[in-house]
Parts: sequence; C-alpha cells; structure tokens
Amino acid sequence: MKDPVQKNTRESGQAILLLVLGMSIFLLGAVGFAIDGSHLYAERQMAQAAADAAAQAGILSIFNGTNLTTSTHYFSTTTGEHTCGTSAPTPCYYAETLNGFSSGSDTVTYEPNPGVTVPGLSSDPVNLLRVKVQRNVDTTLMRFLGPSTATIAASGTAAIVTALAPIPILVLHPTLAASFSKNGTNDITICGGPARSIQVNSSNTGSVSISGTSGTVNLSHAGPLDSGSCTTGTGADFGNHGGPTAYPGTILLGSLPGVYRQSSPITDPLIGMSAPPTPTTVRTDTNGSGYQLYTGASAVTHGCPSTLPASADCRVYSPGKYDAGINLGGSSKAYALFRPGIYYINHNGFQLDSNSIVRMADSPDNSDPTPASDPAHTTWTRGILVYNSPASPINTTKDIISVGANSGQINNITYPNATQCGTDSSGTALGGNCFVGANGGVLTTGLCSSPTALASSYYGVLFFQNRSIATSLTHTLSGGGGLSVKGTVYLAHTSTASDGSYQSLSLQGTSGSSTLVQGEIISDALSLGGTSGVTMNLNSLSCYSVREVALVR
Repeated sequence: MKDPVQKNTRESGQAILLLVLGMSIFLLGAVGFAIDGSHLYAERQMAQAAADAAAQAGILSIFNGTNLTTSTHYFSTTTGEHTCGTSAPTPCYYAETLNGFSSGSDTVTYEPNPGVTVPGLSSDPVNLLRVKVQRNVDTTLMRFLGPSTATIAASGTAAIVTALAPIPILVLHPTLAASFSKNGTNDITICGGPARSIQVNSSNTGSVSISGTSGTVNLSHAGPLDSGSCTTGTGADFGNHGGPTAYPGTILLGSLPGVYRQSSPITDPLIGMSAPPTPTTVRTDTNGSGYQLYTGASAVTHGCPSTLPASADCRVYSPGKYDAGINLGGSSKAYALFRPGIYYINHNGFQLDSNSIVRMADSPDNSDPTPASDPAHTTWTRGILVYNSPASPINTTKDIISVGANSGQINNITYPNATQCGTDSSGTALGGNCFVGANGGVLTTGLCSSPTALASSYYGVLFFQNRSIATSLTHTLSGGGGLSVKGTVYLAHTSTASDGSYQSLSLQGTSGSSTLVQGEIISDALSLGGTSGVTMNLNSLSCYSVREVALVR
C-alpha cells in the first residue's frame, strides 16, 4: 500500500508546475499584448498620417490646377479605386515615398469622388478624394499565442468645400512679383474680420515686396473676436502662396497670434457675380442731366452744409449710364450728394480731385429716380454701386477709379456730416469723402442672412471694375481728407493668366489723415503707400463663399 502522504506531495508538485505554466502563458500574453499592441497602435497612427497627407496633397493638386498630364505626379481622376504601383501619382507619392508605405509590402489605393456624403462640397467636377493605406505587421510575442501577422488599415478623405469666409485683403494675380507691395512710412491696421486677414495668391517668391522705411502691417487686433473697437481682436493670419517664406518687414500677429504662412491660392469669391445691366437712362456730368444744382436754402434742404462757400456747387447726382464719366473737383468746386443706385461709367472714369466732397444723399433724395422700365433700376434707399466699364480706346490715365489725396475738402476745409458719413469706432464723425456700398454695404447685418438680399445688393460692392477689360489699369484711393469707404472694392480681370493684363489698386494714406476701409479689397495687385495710416475696420460676418481644401474624414 502506497503512502498517502507521498502521493499528495507528488500531486501538489504537479499542480505547482501547471500553475507556473499557466501564469507564464498569462504573463507572456500580457507582455505580448503590451508590446505588440503598442507597436500596432504606432503603425496605425503612421498609416492614418500617411492616408491624410496623401488625400490632402491629392485634392490640393486638383484645387491648384497642378494635376496635369505633364506633371511629375499626375494621377487619374476617373471614378473608381486606383491601386498605387511603381509610378508616383501625388497620393501614392505622399503615402509611399514621403511616409514610408511602399508598394512592395503595403497596399495604397486612391479613389476620386467616392460615394460618401460630405456637407458643403464645391461644384468642382472632382471635389473629393479618399486614400486607403494597408500594411501587414509581424507580431513578436503574440505569435506564440495567435497569428504571426496583424493587418492595420487607415483611410483619409479630403475635399474641396465652400465656406463663408471672406478675406479682407485678397490679392488675386497668380504669378506677379510684388503683387502685394508696401512703401513709405505708413502702417496698415486691420481690426476685426475673419481668421485670415490677408491672402496673396501669386506663386512668385517675391510676391510680397517691402521697400524704403515702410511701417508695420498690424494684425494684432484682427480676427472675429474684435467688436469693431480695434481693442478685443487677438490676431489673424497672413496667407501667401508663393513666398517669401518669411515676411520681409514688420508684422504684428497678436496675443493669440495668427501666422504668416504659405497657403494655397483662393479663387476670386465674386467671380460668379454678374455685371450690372447697361442702363438705358443716359446721363452726362452736367446740370439737369447727371445732377441737379441747388443753391441757398434749397441746398441745405437737400443735404449740403449751410457753411458751404458760395463758390462751391451743391449737386445731387442720379444713377444711370455716364458715357463721359464723373469727374469732380479742381476749378469746379463741388459738394456732391449721390442718390442710391448704379452708376455705370462708360468712359473717363470716376475721379475725385481737390475741392470735391462726396456724400450719400438723404431725404428727400434717398431713392433711385431711374424709371422702373430701366434694367438698372434699383429699390435701394441707401448705397451706390460704381461700375467702371471703359469703352475702347481706353485711356489708362482717365478710365480709372481715382480718389485724389487732396479730395474731401473745399478750400482746404472738410465738412463732416455724422448722418451721411457715420462715425468711426470711437464715435467720432467721419470727415472727408464718405461712400456707402450697395444697399448698405457689407457691414449691414441682415445683408448676409438672405440670399435674395445678397444677390440684389451685389455683395456690398462699392467699386466694381469690368472684369473683361484687357488693359492694365491702376486705380487710386488716397486719404487726404480722411477717406472713408464703406463697401467692397473689387478690381479684377478674369483673363490675367492668359493675356497678361491686370487691375491694381494704390491705397494711400497721407500726412495728417487716415484712410478707413469698412469692407473688403479684392484686386489683382495692391500697393500700399504714403505717410499715414490705412485702417480696415471689419465685421467678422461672412457675406460670400470661398473654395478651400479640408480634411473631412
């Protein structure tokens, strides 16, 4: 008979061995899970980064128009899923060459316009791109308990979308050197507005040019947090497509700073806006046709100041087609009030010189007298649109929009009017020339809430250059009398890239005064100069859409 104590001892030893074996397997699994899990997680993160980068790069090449058959990294935009191989289309190049997911052991695919729903897509034929990345990863300790490989996969989708995001200063020329230039000792200050204050589209490495003893570009109080006081904004971005990579002057970006960075160009957001119809009511810049002349008590009734010199005219202009333009000032001193409506300039431009002051007309002249049968008739009660459409032959010195440095004064005296010009952010009445953009300008809150109102108001545009004019013109806004512009200044040419013509704006501030722009500036080229400040006081309200690239999933 066996000793029971000996038997129990032997069985206890076997149990210990089984327990040790079980715990070893458990520890091996735990350690393996920790090691392989961390490794797989890292691989998954790298795969996601590669998929996102590839999707964004691919859609950017479509957005920028660089996805051409002659380009090094051309890729097909036909529908269906494409597998990357030995060639290097943009999505494959970014996933494989730049992010290490090679076609030998990994699988990378891209699919233009996959069947997914994304809000806010643009109307581009190809507006969506999805990239998938897949890799088989060898396991280490886990292979003793399970599979020797694990598959990690990631997907990134980028899109061209439309967003309500106007840019206060948008310089459109695609290749011009010094398309944004600054000289003199002036400062440009942007208050309020969206998260990006300035965008320069030129691909030229010298697209931004600073010369002389130029002042500062101050974006420190820009951005949507500013209420219009120029004190609460915390900063905004300066976007530049081609360079230079560092701003070649002084730029202030704020306490929660924006950035100066290279960024993709932004398509002209107003390219879809129709030109105003040609009025059938033809006027000339003479008494009884383009304007009515008032004197004495009648002049005061119609909005001219009682202290106006006897040598100055009190004029009330009416909208219509001006074949010989509107030119005020010089030896013919004029205090001009403009009735609301469309001023269609066919020749000689819209020019204000010394001894000219311009205001919006109030009652009893705050309606458009153009007959309702005229296609240019408006129902606006405030605001004008000046459309410059010079007929051939074009005179480059006359067929322009020009507000001279000495305008806004008569006999060197300004005549502020708080009702007609409004006040600045401190409540001070604005003097000098004062314009109000179409249907109340871009700062009217209700303007952006109704598509119908938006269309009828021409997006708050004040000065609109005919986009089809294939002659380079330089327009000027100067601030000798404290120029105040409320509305968008839109000076662009649609065929710049093919015919070389473009529209430019020279925005100036002169000693003892400042130029205030309440709205956007959209121009092919922009030059800032003078000896005093230029301020753009903006609302963060977005009035029209721009196309942009976004990672959507």
